[in-house]
Amino acid sequence: MSLSVCTDVSAADWLVGQDLPWYRLAVSGPIGFPAYARLRFIPDPTYEGQRENDASSPAAALTLADDGYLTENDQFKIVAEILTPYTSTPEDCFFCLWDGWGWDVTGDDLSMVKIPNRDYWLFRGALTDLGDWGCAVKTERYETVQNPAFMWPADHAWCVTGDVDPHFAVIAGPAEAIDLILADPRLDAVVVDPNVSPPRYY
Repeated sequence: MSLSVCTDVSAADWLVGQDLPWYRLAVSGPIGFPAYARLRFIPDPTYEGQRENDASSPAAALTLADDGYLTENDQFKIVAEILTPYTSTPEDCFFCLWDGWGWDVTGDDLSMVKIPNRDYWLFRGALTDLGDWGCAVKTERYETVQNPAFMWPADHAWCVTGDVDPHFAVIAGPAEAIDLILADPRLDAVVVDPNVSPPRYY
């Protein structure tokens, strides 16, 4: 079953209402969780001013699975699997899809979740339906569906933030869940302090 697009975006009010600079919210997510991890899709920069094109191959940062290297989508799904027991509402989750990926979302009277410099469509559904946007229409700009910019359950037990600019996603949630993510050999995850600016490419 696919995710459904929300005409009422009030479920994201708690996120939009965070008293944070827009870039801090878009990159590191909401505040107030017991623990945070940073899921890296390519290695961190090794020198000031480094560009992503000068980094190691993205494949080098992905963990080798039985059938090849894990994609970012694969890693998001692993994170979702780990987080599933840590919410009372795994069948009722919310997903923000950034409108800049070049996908058209159809529906009547669609509102958008808005923070400065970012607009998102809001979807709702089961955590197991992650990535199945349903009414999203593929364009020529991107061949594959992108990961959500924000993902959280209705009970707000955790939140995953994956902005377009950084080379990582940030996972916020219970300490036990974060420990499992850090320990999973399929993932390249490190502890992060959300109040400290993470390393970035230029």
